Amino acid sequence: MPENILLNLWSLWPLAVIGLMVLAALWLLGLLGARPRTPYARRHKLVTRNELVFYRVLRQAVGDQWEVFAMVRIADLLTVPKGTSNHRSWLNKVLSKHIDFILCDKETLEVLAGIELDDRSHSLPARIRRDQFVNAAFSDAGLPLVRFPVATSYDATVIRRTIDKAIK
Repeated sequence: MPENILLNLWSLWPLAVIGLMVLAALWLLGLLGARPRTPYARRHKLVTRNELVFYRVLRQAVGDQWEVFAMVRIADLLTVPKGTSNHRSWLNKVLSKHIDFILCDKETLEVLAGIELDDRSHSLPARIRRDQFVNAAFSDAGLPLVRFPVATSYDATVIRRTIDKAIK
């Protein structure tokens, strides 16, 4: 009887080999079909050290009245109406630009103002042109844009007064 079992098992070896080949092929296809890695790496900080210092005072200045968001893409704040001549060109001008902070209504998240923190880089010719464009875009869209120079310290009362004046 054990001989019959061995003979039966021996007659199944071609099926076992085929099964192993199928498993090996599936494993190789899985490796070959694996998703390629993207080149992205994690950004550990959303804002610079200067922006973080300003953000903390800004939060104090606005209290519970408004929400503050950092590093918002301008294309998410300003829109180019359909039918505008050179629509795509105008959109491309804001797609890769960000605003340092925005203030929003707590209940509706309506954007009330943009805030830029200007460091030394804002005195470079290319940055001056960029700032002039952003100023014009916000002005033409009817969205206040408030600029503050980078400083070693900030006064929450002065920040609040400046924002209130811009929003009203």
